[in-house]
Amino acid sequence: MKVLRIFGILVAVLAMVGFGLCGVLGVMIGFRPYADAANMFDETFFMGLAGLAIFATLAWFLGRKLYRAFSASGK
Repeated sequence: MKVLRIFGILVAVLAMVGFGLCGVLGVMIGFRPYADAANMFDETFFMGLAGLAIFATLAWFLGRKLYRAFSASGK
């Protein structure tokens, strides 16, 4: 059971890193600084923002899980 929990956390960390990288690249590719105001933000920009939002949610979730795991083991 402990191995399954560790495996689940590792998969979540990999997913978090993947969403973070895709989010950053999407924001960088989707932003066009020299275009006019109507075409400055591509669809890729908003998909990148969604990826960063998923990254932040997973980071918060994993941080909370790890904090509880390590604070409970010290008692």
